[in-house]
Amino acid sequence: MRDQIAALGALQQLDLEIKVIEEKLTKYPQEISRYEEDLENAKTSIAEARTELEQIRRNKKEMEHQLEENQSSIKKAEKRLFEIKTYREYEALQKEISETKMTNASLEDEILRFMEVTENLEKHISDKESELAEREEDSEKSITDYKAKIKDLEITHKNKQQEKEKIISVIDPDVLPLYEKIKTRNGIAIAPARNEVCTGCNMKIPPQLFNEVLTLSRMIQCPNCGRILYCEESIDGELQTA
Repeated sequence: MRDQIAALGALQQLDLEIKVIEEKLTKYPQEISRYEEDLENAKTSIAEARTELEQIRRNKKEMEHQLEENQSSIKKAEKRLFEIKTYREYEALQKEISETKMTNASLEDEILRFMEVTENLEKHISDKESELAEREEDSEKSITDYKAKIKDLEITHKNKQQEKEKIISVIDPDVLPLYEKIKTRNGIAIAPARNEVCTGCNMKIPPQLFNEVLTLSRMIQCPNCGRILYCEESIDGELQTA
């Protein structure tokens, strides 16, 4: 029974190591995706800002064109003032010129506002592009590092699985299902007993049962948590060499 307990201890250690590796093999691709998603979001944000900038430029150009047309209309209207025969026509044309000038004043204010918005947006885009260039460099390095770690972990995982198969081959087929059942329920299937206490759940072990753990005459489970118990002093050497 001593060799079976030692093998189970070694199996549990491997299972814990494999679990850590598998957690990293799940986490690292997620980290890579996070870096890639952040970069994609930054690029999308810059693209949206560029689209907004182009629209503002188009609007400004249209306003400038409208301003030029209005100024031309004012000049033509002012020339017609000298050709008008009646006061009513003169008054109507003066009103038209005045309204067009007011429209032009509003257009000029809007054009100035667009110029300010354009300048700020161009600076914003320039800053974001510089920031993106730095982030791309840092992200590429991190992604490369994660990919290298994943590759190493996949090799280590394969080796650990091979070690696990070797250990399983020496474990009694009747014992292995019990180990797996306890591991699934409690995470840890085998625990040392110290000073008549199960270190898995910290519950007191009856003295007679603890004596059986010391002698390893049979496989003993904790009456409380069900973990397989062993005494470290009895099998420490075997656990290390198993």
